[in-house]
Amino acid sequence: MGEKSEIDIAIYKRDIEWLQSADVIVAEVTTPSLGVGYELGIAEKLEKPVLCLYRPSEGKRLSAMIKGNKIFTCKEYYNFTQIKLHVDEFLK
Repeated sequence: MGEKSEIDIAIYKRDIEWLQSADVIVAEVTTPSLGVGYELGIAEKLEKPVLCLYRPSEGKRLSAMIKGNKIFTCKEYYNFTQIKLHVDEFLK
């Protein structure tokens, strides 16, 4: 098992503090990420509203763990204008 560096510990603590202090969470989930998945699980436990944005493409699917979670709002996008619209709507 690898040793934890001071940098890794600092990043973990910083990200946890960000999640705790956030009013909402907006996550880009097109590419699977262990770190983002972990953060989404923490956001769920903290009962934070979560918007998950993803760009659909042929042969790729959004994780069922994200798409099937009823407390996450999941929205597709194809360009930045759509991202902005989804975020604006989510924040209303």
